[in-house]
Amino acid sequence: MDRRTFLRRTTAVPVGLAVAGCGAPSGESGEATDDAESGNGADTGDETGGGTAPVPRIEDPPAAVYLPGHRKSMRILEPIEAGDYALAPLLTYPHPFWVVTGSYRRIVEPPAGRGVHLMLVCWDPETGLVLPGDAEPRVTVSRNGDEITSRSLWPMLSQEMGVHFGDNVALPDDGTYTVGVDLPPLPTRRTGSLARRFTEGGTATFELTYDRAFREEIVDGLELLEQERWGERGALEPMTRRTDGGANGGGADVPYSALPPADDYPGTRLVDSDADTDANADPGLPRSGDAAFVVTLLEAGSRLADGEERYLLVSPRTPYNRVPLVNMSMRAVIGRNGSTVVDRQLEGTLDAAFGLSYGRSIPDVRPGDSVRIVIESSPQAARHQGYETAFFDMGSLEVAIPPT
Repeated sequence: MDRRTFLRRTTAVPVGLAVAGCGAPSGESGEATDDAESGNGADTGDETGGGTAPVPRIEDPPAAVYLPGHRKSMRILEPIEAGDYALAPLLTYPHPFWVVTGSYRRIVEPPAGRGVHLMLVCWDPETGLVLPGDAEPRVTVSRNGDEITSRSLWPMLSQEMGVHFGDNVALPDDGTYTVGVDLPPLPTRRTGSLARRFTEGGTATFELTYDRAFREEIVDGLELLEQERWGERGALEPMTRRTDGGANGGGADVPYSALPPADDYPGTRLVDSDADTDANADPGLPRSGDAAFVVTLLEAGSRLADGEERYLLVSPRTPYNRVPLVNMSMRAVIGRNGSTVVDRQLEGTLDAAFGLSYGRSIPDVRPGDSVRIVIESSPQAARHQGYETAFFDMGSLEVAIPPT
């Protein structure tokens, strides 16, 4: 059975019910369904359908990163600039995703109709660093001067896409639409070459064409994984994303938000000797909620630190593709001889060399001190399938500063 036959036969099944032997995730505390605002949905399979394909859902997925049943297809438009930002629009079929509020997640189903899942990858054109999810762009979609919708896009985590922004967007008819993008100033603390950049927002405009050819393209490009692999621990490889260059040819690469490997971080590494290991993940790193953490103590005088104090850097990432876990809240508690000597909130920081991390200058730290990283909130970002059950119930990390 080819992709289009599979998709056409499954379009009669309501989104959220079993597809090809799989089913919707079982109900969980705090999980709800929302289809009122976001997107549109199921293709009827005829020439006037909306181009949406129900995709395999995994019954009882692990509370961890897992392989979904498919790899998406998408159309990548040419990158554009918006002030200091560069961004690339990407389009695929509307599909379910999960939004996170505190320790709860809520599934957002695409209601029936026409439309696309619109995504933006935003980065620094000087360094190629993909920017974190706390400067949410607002998009306004119009046609022939008439506004169709205006909304802020969700910050999102995807195995193929990494950190990006997206939402399902309803489109009433086939045709060409104009999309205006409004990006705010970047609120994240920035260091090094980024310190004085992104202090102002930016605007940009692009066009998208929604028609039968687009719908066929994204359906034909969908790749189904071998069914015996659905739900396995692991992750899809990052998508190689290069635009086609349009009429002028050439194309451009769209960066992926991978953090540096653990060994690229300087300073004294703090590790948990009991950390789980995974042959496909960064080995030996402390883990919580299936997230891996690099915890390192930078020497005095680091550009990240205040004055001559040492700096505690914590870099949480997905266990396989090293995607940064955005919009988290955590604090560091340092103990010595049974007493707490430091209890400080960690601040999200963006650096061209280290990517997104969380940290704080530490005025008094000594060899042998214990360090507890208290995770107060999990990543507050929407999730594509394969990430929606991971990074919850994140217990504290217990590490130590090695004795001299």
